[in-house]
Amino acid sequence: MSLRPRLAACSAAIFMLASAGAHATVFFSGPSSMAPMATDQSFDVSFNAGSGGLAGLSFVLDGTRSLDGLSFYEDDFTLSLNNVAILSGTFNLGGGGSDAVFFAPVGATIDDVTGIGTAITWTGGHVNIATPLTLAAGVNTLTFGYTSRTSSDGYYGFQALGDEGWATHDVLVTSDGTNLAGDIPEPASWALMLLGFGGLGAMLRRSRLEGLAAV
Repeated sequence: MSLRPRLAACSAAIFMLASAGAHATVFFSGPSSMAPMATDQSFDVSFNAGSGGLAGLSFVLDGTRSLDGLSFYEDDFTLSLNNVAILSGTFNLGGGGSDAVFFAPVGATIDDVTGIGTAITWTGGHVNIATPLTLAAGVNTLTFGYTSRTSSDGYYGFQALGDEGWATHDVLVTSDGTNLAGDIPEPASWALMLLGFGGLGAMLRRSRLEGLAAV
């Protein structure tokens, strides 16, 4: 095989290997929707993360009718990983009050796409949430929960599902939450490409020496 076909074949092989390594591993992909639940309830999502390490979570948080932000009726959302709370906030999802993030991992994004400010609309709303995770090896459990601030703390307290409720959908956990589309090569992919380019260099060097020897 002449030099040009060999170079083309090698380049194609490098591209295929790098592309294969560039896609994130999906640890969990949830259903498109869940039935609304009353506040003071939670649910778990468990999945096997293999050897563990850095990962990413994204999901949509839905509120129905009059879920409240910072106010006398406040309702708080909390996300926990392996029984440790990692993200918490309150959002106006139809019931009034203002939005607030109490704590979240560095790099998390919480986008209140409802955009209704502190108005009371009784039409619910939704929030897009994405956050990095540090997963343990083996099985991990995410807990999604909503609570109503209690009357003992000076708040109105629990309101039934007919007044307010919540749900999540599009829950997705991947090995690299910043690389869901596989646009940026992962470290293993960079290593494959470097090895491949080293091989290309060796082929060029060998072909040049063969050409000189033939003169």
